[in-house]
Amino acid sequence: MLVKRKEYIEKDGVRKYIETIFKSENILKTTYFPDSQRLYITFSRGDTYSYENIDPEFYQEFENAESHGKFFYKNINKKSQYPHRREYKLLPYEVEGLREVMENYIFDKDE
Repeated sequence: MLVKRKEYIEKDGVRKYIETIFKSENILKTTYFPDSQRLYITFSRGDTYSYENIDPEFYQEFENAESHGKFFYKNINKKSQYPHRREYKLLPYEVEGLREVMENYIFDKDE
C-alpha cells in the first residue's frame, strides 16, 4: 500500500523525480526518475538497488499494484530488460525512520 508520495517538479513544470513510501513487507521506498527511466528501490533491510529502462507507464503500474512486492518479483526482479545494480544500504536509523513513517502516516494524495 502506498502511504506517502511526493513529486519533485522544477519551476518550468518538468517532473524531476517521484519519491514514494510503501506499507509493504518487502519494499520501503522508491525513487523514480522519469527522464532517465531509472527506479531506485529500497528494500526492508535497507539495501537499495537501481533498475534501468523503467518507462513511466510501467512505473505507474508498479505504483498502482495491489502488492508492490509481488509486482516487483513477477515483473522486474531478474529480468534482463531491467538491468540493475546495488547502490547503497541505509543505516539502521534510516530504515527505522522509514518504518515509522510507514506505520504512522495516513495517505494524502494531495500532499
